[in-house]
Amino acid sequence: MIRLQVKPAFAALLQAHDLGNYRQLMQTSKGRVVEEDSLRDVRCLDLDGQAFYLKRTHSEKALSALESYGRGRLAHSKPFKEMLQFKHLARLGFDVAEIVATGEELHYGIPQRGFIMTREVEGRDLALVYRAADDTERCHILRYFGSLLGRLHAGGFYGSTRLKDIIYAGVAGDSPKLTLIDRETRNPYPKRATAKRVTSRLLFNIRRQAQQGEVFSEREWHSFCEAYCQSLSHRLAFDPEALLASILAMLERMGKHVQPG
Repeated sequence: MIRLQVKPAFAALLQAHDLGNYRQLMQTSKGRVVEEDSLRDVRCLDLDGQAFYLKRTHSEKALSALESYGRGRLAHSKPFKEMLQFKHLARLGFDVAEIVATGEELHYGIPQRGFIMTREVEGRDLALVYRAADDTERCHILRYFGSLLGRLHAGGFYGSTRLKDIIYAGVAGDSPKLTLIDRETRNPYPKRATAKRVTSRLLFNIRRQAQQGEVFSEREWHSFCEAYCQSLSHRLAFDPEALLASILAMLERMGKHVQPG
């Protein structure tokens, strides 16, 4: 069984480049390889002067499908789940990558592989913006990042969000636009937001980011915590200073040195 969704505005463009159906999109070798391994690949395609990203999985875990059916939901491939979360977030007012097409292949109800194709978002990788910024700009960036993460968590979306998963358009200190471009997740649907869940998922995400080399200064974490707490709903009232202390203590236990400035 094949599930395929194509945004009508892009149907003719895809057909003109022999990318109009599921098989063509899964088999194409067009474009530049961005990432590739035995389980997945990501390609950047130039179609009539427009850039698109095609992410494909070549294998899916049957256990993930069984977990979905156990919760009374349809089973989907990772790319299809990413599309579903993008749509949920867009309805809630988040800026997300524009979905061009999504497809998946199932055998007896078990996803085998799939793809998601998105249009390139104008702007810059937030991780690169951060690295090139001065101390004041970095605090602004962490404030925007904290606000975005707080809104996601208040809405029940706890998937890992890194700086490199965000495209930044604008100028630091002047309310730039932050667009989410990567939402790979096991569960595309929102979960109930509770104080315990919010805290545990935030610290889990920060720990993963630190393991990948994303460690900020104490001043930057302070900006993050203030914005994060302000963006949570009133029923999830958090103390920024207490949250900052928890983050710094966890990073210290991990052996990650945090600069005070």
